[in-house]
Amino acid sequence: MAKRTKFSKFRDLYEVIEELAVSYTYEGVVEILAERHDLILTTGTLTNYLYRYRKESKDLSVATDNSSSDIEVKPEVRKQVFVDLYSNDPIQDSNTEPNDESYVQPTHEELDTAMKRFEAKLANKRNRSLLDR
Repeated sequence: MAKRTKFSKFRDLYEVIEELAVSYTYEGVVEILAERHDLILTTGTLTNYLYRYRKESKDLSVATDNSSSDIEVKPEVRKQVFVDLYSNDPIQDSNTEPNDESYVQPTHEELDTAMKRFEAKLANKRNRSLLDR
């Protein structure tokens, strides 16, 4: 019997991997794949496989798409519940429905502040990874 390639195993587990990637870092996903699914990858290989699979899927969907552009795509509605880790009591409910009237558009200042914080964290992460080398 022919030995399966890592990419073929990855392809079979793609849906699971996407679900894991929502909650875990790529390092965490790689650990879970190794422990639970006997798929040994590095984070770089995982990133590469995700790129390849998405590119193949996109190319395939473009090649087979004969539908009209009149189709309306509705965003998925998700409900988030934040829970206290010690008591498991709900802290806050958050409905992420796009048409939610309670949504308030952030100001430019809030967006700028958030972007600066993100860039600072990214720079800090890069500096730490450089020191680890």
